[in-house]
Amino acid sequence: MSTFNVDPVTALQNATYQPAKGTGDQGIDKVDFLKLIVAQLRNQNPLDPQSDTDFIAQMAQFEALNQMRLVAEGMKAMQGISELTAAAGLIGREVVGRQSVAIDVVRDLVARERFGAPFAQLTSAQRQEVNADERVQAAAEDARNAGSEVRGVVDRVVVGPDGVPMLLIGTKVVDLFSVAEVR
Repeated sequence: MSTFNVDPVTALQNATYQPAKGTGDQGIDKVDFLKLIVAQLRNQNPLDPQSDTDFIAQMAQFEALNQMRLVAEGMKAMQGISELTAAAGLIGREVVGRQSVAIDVVRDLVARERFGAPFAQLTSAQRQEVNADERVQAAAEDARNAGSEVRGVVDRVVVGPDGVPMLLIGTKVVDLFSVAEVR
């Protein structure tokens, strides 16, 4: 079965058309905005120029969007702090939750203990040493139990590679958001 790429502008099939891949950050920054303003000024109709109030309105809109972005970033940071505080409050308490794959979390713990840096920043030799650690080996062997119910007292809290607080219950790792019961 053959596939055809369709140009979204012309709606025509085109064997050579490849949609542009986004970089993930599709936002406009202040420099880009100023470039747009300058381009508007250079290319406006000299017989019917845009008024200064239109430019001021555009700048006000851009500043409002920028402020909303900053508020969203602040809210995200507050959410992270709230999640970490909630997780820390579970230390010493018995919880019931679902076991997560612990390899990445345990690698990071061992790397920080031995070398004072996260696993991602280690050299190849250091990574091999971390991977040879018995705790990492045990986490790798225990990966098949991911998703099973774990019950126990929370010993420690760490932040996983994805930024989610993880609860350590003995050698098991439980995602904070999978906790179903706290005693």
